[in-house]
Amino acid sequence: MRRHLSTTTGPQRLFYGAAAGAAVAVALLPVPMSGMARGLAAWCAGVVVHQLLAWWLACTFDARRTRERAQSLDQPNVLILVSMLLVVAMSVVAIAMLLQQVKDLSGWVRAAHIALGLVALVGSWLTMHTIYAFHYAHRYYIDQRDGTPDGGLDFPGKDDAPDYFDFLYYSYVIGMTSQVSDVQATSKEMRRITLLHSMLAFAFNMLVLALSVNVVAGAV
Repeated sequence: MRRHLSTTTGPQRLFYGAAAGAAVAVALLPVPMSGMARGLAAWCAGVVVHQLLAWWLACTFDARRTRERAQSLDQPNVLILVSMLLVVAMSVVAIAMLLQQVKDLSGWVRAAHIALGLVALVGSWLTMHTIYAFHYAHRYYIDQRDGTPDGGLDFPGKDDAPDYFDFLYYSYVIGMTSQVSDVQATSKEMRRITLLHSMLAFAFNMLVLALSVNVVAGAV
């Protein structure tokens, strides 16, 4: 089982997450709740599975295993990456629509809807930047294999090769600040990926701010 988990690709993690989400959606059919709320609950379950698989790899893989895995797996399908980001965007739209509905609710039902929306929002944010972290790791070690000495990213402490946690650090810093910190992009391709990531992160963070203002305004 551990061997299988260590070789899971991005599409496989998405598949496991989708399977978990579908199972939760079916389990919630008898529960009296709106289809949108049921869909968001399923999305949260899928995100939890996806995140557990991704962070398990980050916790158990050192730099050598990270490099071997990144270089042995097929290059991530751009369509899969774009599709996942589209799913994240659609989930944010669903969260916004769900939070609009809380104005007509009260008591614990209203609190439960707000909590579900916030959990789904956090899950969407984590999913976006985790996907990008693994994309950076793959691109970095593929570029090294193809002859780019630094892999397109210059990490401090060059004596230690980066592992998945280093790429999560790079990705999450961009997600929080929409800019790089002490890790520098040194290749055109990596700068383009980072630019697109930064723009998506900025748009997402602005949307989170707008949703937060909306929730506060509806609560008073």
